[in-house]
Amino acid sequence: MRPISAIRFLFAGREVLAWGGPGLGPRRIRGEEWRPYLATPPFGEFPSGHATFSAAAAAVLARFTGSDRFGASATIRAGSSRVEPGTTPAADVVLSWPTFSGAADQAGRSRRYGGIHFEDGDLVGRALGGMVGARAWEAAAELFAGRQSAPPA
Repeated sequence: MRPISAIRFLFAGREVLAWGGPGLGPRRIRGEEWRPYLATPPFGEFPSGHATFSAAAAAVLARFTGSDRFGASATIRAGSSRVEPGTTPAADVVLSWPTFSGAADQAGRSRRYGGIHFEDGDLVGRALGGMVGARAWEAAAELFAGRQSAPPA
């Protein structure tokens, strides 16, 4: 079950404060009419791909650089939303990532905020990605050292 199905079922017949649609901002709507901010895929919940790949990348990058420090940022210009062009964000928003792991965490949370995943899909994806990244680094280190990595058990 996806957030859209769960919310529409759990809040059917009740009013909720939610996003009203492009340009409408928050509104009181019927639970069965709730919709996510982003388009969601038509299949059941699973570990978030964004969380998994981001956590794996963060694990590899931290090992490669010898530190979790990242220090990147990006500015999202006012009105640049593809969902609500000209409306959101109302002002420039600066996203910053002091660490690789912080960037990965933000990528995972973004899928919850967009209505694509539940918390478990995000957190399980992050944990899985951390393990995959660590194992990928170990395998690469073995190859770089001229040793054949053992096949996965």
